[in-house]
Amino acid sequence: MTARDSPTDELLSGAVIAHLGKGRSAFPVSDDEAVLRLAGDHGADVLQRVSELEDEMMAVGIDWDQFSLTEGGDQARSVLADRHPELSPAALDALRWMFTYNWR
Repeated sequence: MTARDSPTDELLSGAVIAHLGKGRSAFPVSDDEAVLRLAGDHGADVLQRVSELEDEMMAVGIDWDQFSLTEGGDQARSVLADRHPELSPAALDALRWMFTYNWR
């Protein structure tokens, strides 16, 4: 099994989306309570993991002299997709949304 064949971690992916408010907010938020409700007994651990993923996404280096905001967001999403095949496309989209919002 390759990294690309790894199963999606639905709880983690859902927690990323919930934490950022994708689909229910006009802009990214940091909704810790949404993750804690979603993850139940695993809430603290999942919230820490979500925070680490968000930090990792924001740390992706983009040469802003060569890339537009859209292109940079696509590149950052691609980097996280390669590093974290367990994330769903929707979770990666939410992270991209946060990334481009914060870099605009």
